Amino acid sequence: MKYFGIGFVCYMTYINLFGISIALIFDTFSQNFASNLQIFHSLIDQIIDFLIFGGFSLAYFYFIENRDYKQKMNEYDISIAKSKIQQLKAQLNPHFLFNNLNILDQLIEENQEKASDFLAQFSELYRYALNSSDKELISLKDELAFSQNYFEMMNRKYPDCYQLHIDDAIWNTDAIVPPFCLQVLIENAIVHNLGIEENPVNIHISNHNGIRVSNTKIATRKKNKGNGLALKNLSEQFLLLSNIPVAISEDNSYFAVTLPLIKLNKHD
Repeated sequence: MKYFGIGFVCYMTYINLFGISIALIFDTFSQNFASNLQIFHSLIDQIIDFLIFGGFSLAYFYFIENRDYKQKMNEYDISIAKSKIQQLKAQLNPHFLFNNLNILDQLIEENQEKASDFLAQFSELYRYALNSSDKELISLKDELAFSQNYFEMMNRKYPDCYQLHIDDAIWNTDAIVPPFCLQVLIENAIVHNLGIEENPVNIHISNHNGIRVSNTKIATRKKNKGNGLALKNLSEQFLLLSNIPVAISEDNSYFAVTLPLIKLNKHD
């Protein structure tokens, strides 16, 4: 309104000075300003003209200002979201490293040949993990392949105690996901369930209103700590990327996490 008031004063001053100047130049001052009623009608006309054209101008000005403000806020929100995603990913990378180094340490004491094979496969996986660490999103196919290789590596430590089944149809799903999102869920299924050869833990990845990772539950004797951290991290990433929360369901026999699908064409 400050700009509207300043514009009104400037307009009225200019239009009246201009009118007086023209009247003086052409010697029509007494004719144009003969009576107070004539002056009053002239002022009313000028005010109406200003309200019409000034109102449109003010509306346009506020529209441009509001559009620019929304654009700046949107850019700021995107910047904050990307920064937050990078922070969350930075937490998962060391998590992947330290957990597997701990398993390697156990294997060295148990079976050096298995430890050597585990280390060779782990080095390949970690090279891929490093290459993916600076990416906000990767293809679902790449994450599935990485997670499958991770499971095969873990199977060296726990042979036939855990089983992984990936539906064929999900390999053809054109979607993008944050790195480590499926690997973390497979790791949680292994760490927090005690599978044995006679009664293995079954892990299943499917496309069921999203990317669904489910596993049968076989409680360990000792409750593992830290289960919620990686899952909370994952939930925050998907909420930032898709505005859709991760869905978690469980009962006494199974645990399932459904990740929202992020279609490729949304991020082209």
